[in-house]
Amino acid sequence: MRSDAARQYWDDIGLVKLLAGAFIGPAAWALNLEINYSLVKWACASDTPQLLPMVSSVALAMVAGGFALSWWCWIRLRAGADSDGGRVVDRSNFLAVAGLGRNGLFALLILTSGALHFIVTPCE
Repeated sequence: MRSDAARQYWDDIGLVKLLAGAFIGPAAWALNLEINYSLVKWACASDTPQLLPMVSSVALAMVAGGFALSWWCWIRLRAGADSDGGRVVDRSNFLAVAGLGRNGLFALLILTSGALHFIVTPCE
């Protein structure tokens, strides 16, 4: 019952791309949070407060990569997908759209937590 387009996509590394696109955003946010928390005392002691926004910038770049990957998957899958679901290509399309939404949400979280570095210093 599989269509050729869906079969080709899953025979390639399509599943890895879809899952990576969906989970890069949360992983980047978690890494941003943990690395920033662990570097606060060191950034205060060494008088390098610019390190914390740099970590947030790297995390935001990771999220942008995950968004681009989800976008690429969605562009490739949207033509053959149906909103009723039931086929592999329909579920793949949903996962690509979910990856877009998740990456957008986690980009917003990283931006709001990263903006705090410009308001207060690590020593405060």
